[in-house]
Amino acid sequence: MINVLLIEDSAVFVMGLKMALSGSSEIASVESVATPGAAVAFLNAHPETDVAVVDVTLESETDGLTLLGILREAFPFVRTLVLSHYKTPAYILKAISSGASGYLAKDSAPESIAKAIADAAGGKSLFFGETIDADRITRIFGGEEILQARKPQGLTPRELEVLQLTTSGYSNAQIASALEISLNTVDSYKERIKGKFGMDSMVECVACAVKRGIVSA
Repeated sequence: MINVLLIEDSAVFVMGLKMALSGSSEIASVESVATPGAAVAFLNAHPETDVAVVDVTLESETDGLTLLGILREAFPFVRTLVLSHYKTPAYILKAISSGASGYLAKDSAPESIAKAIADAAGGKSLFFGETIDADRITRIFGGEEILQARKPQGLTPRELEVLQLTTSGYSNAQIASALEISLNTVDSYKERIKGKFGMDSMVECVACAVKRGIVSA
């Protein structure tokens, strides 16, 4: 059974999420705090906590993304999951590099959030529905020599455009509109990009491409 801490300063959102998670058979308890300082104090007092769910835009001096790094150093036994209104790839990359086990939109279905919490507690990583092996995350951020070995070969100009638009937060529909191509063609380009990177998800491709300077976040 999973013990969850919500780090969120919206009382209304906390109330709704607690109600949504109460139906999960895998979650034992859901507690909440509104500030990073309160989160640190709570985790010091409750080492049995398994997963901390963090909001990006906390109304405090320490934002959620910075808090992730603090929690990773102080409480390595706690897995972290980000819930945010922001779907910007740069935020996702920052969350990954700060040790988050997942990043989901706040408008995700309750069952998706419950599953992400369970995945995080089980050692998996989930970013907008794409499950990524933790070892892969480590390899992406594991050093320049690893990235050089994974340097993508032969990206066409159009594939590069699709990769950059994805990095900039464009949805498939927005990419199709911007490039005047069909949704199926967008999907085809993304499959080719993943093949050339040797990776299973676009999140991994974006992370590696930004790290290498192939695209800008």
